[in-house]
Amino acid sequence: MGPDRRPRVFKLTIAVLLVIEAALAQGAHSLQGKVVLPNGTQPATPVKVTLTLSGRQVYETFTDLSGRFSFTGLSRGRYQLTAEGDGRTFETTRVDSDILAFGSAPQSFTQNIQVRPKVDKAVSAAAVTSVEVADPNTPQIAREAYEKAVKRAEANKSDQAVKLLQEAIIAYPSFFSAYVLLGEQCDKLKRYPEAEAAYKRAVELKGDAAAAHAGLGVVLVKQKKYAEAIPPLRRSVEIQKQSSAPYLFLGFAEMMTGDYDSAESSLLRAYDIGKPTIAHIYLANLYEQRREPRKAIEHLQAFLKENPESPNSGQIREAIDKLRKQIPKQK
Repeated sequence: MGPDRRPRVFKLTIAVLLVIEAALAQGAHSLQGKVVLPNGTQPATPVKVTLTLSGRQVYETFTDLSGRFSFTGLSRGRYQLTAEGDGRTFETTRVDSDILAFGSAPQSFTQNIQVRPKVDKAVSAAAVTSVEVADPNTPQIAREAYEKAVKRAEANKSDQAVKLLQEAIIAYPSFFSAYVLLGEQCDKLKRYPEAEAAYKRAVELKGDAAAAHAGLGVVLVKQKKYAEAIPPLRRSVEIQKQSSAPYLFLGFAEMMTGDYDSAESSLLRAYDIGKPTIAHIYLANLYEQRREPRKAIEHLQAFLKENPESPNSGQIREAIDKLRKQIPKQK
């Protein structure tokens, strides 16, 4: 047998993945959270929550009985969440939320809004806090460079964003958010060793941050360092169990190292959370390698059902026909 021992379904995977990533890059992330009072309880009545991006309103909704809200179909960027005050017990409050997605698969982000208690005077302008508790040691020059980098990243000017983030890090070597965004932008530019180094530093600075572990795992997978990618990806899903992308990349890495049982569990979990259709292709490949052609066919058919206009439909149907020939004929 030649050097390429991958089964035929896997050869199809890369082409399909590129098509799906292009579509997902348009915006498929979600943002959820909860509006809470300073004492940790939810307001007695629904609260209007508005989502804006660069000063433009994107969505608005009302919290449910538990004080929860959610938005879907979002692309990467820095968003503002505004919880409208009730005029009696709490003031209108605004928080920023960075959707710094790694890879292109749909991801879920969480940002709660702790509203400010009402003061005696009229409702004041929205109170602004960061998605993270601001590090008082961060110098202003680093903050300004980071803010500019976020805008460049939103405008798909990754080269400029990288330079600004490097400036921010020089000014403040412990700037966690800058390292995470630097990893993302270097990943986008396919400068994987640089992305890997940035994410590793982010992990060193904040070991309990799921995004840093997941980002590291993703760039390791893209460099075909599958065994190295598994520990950070597993750590990521231990911290954040409701994000689909880390499970997807974890399942892929486990499959490529031959741990099919773990891969099956991770890929099914990824699909359960975010419904990334590429999971069907990975699972089909996995089941073919485990000599379970019926299951492989089921997932390829599911992919076609969910992606009727896929440019790879002809190749997938051909793969299905070949898999059917592997099914023993009943006597």
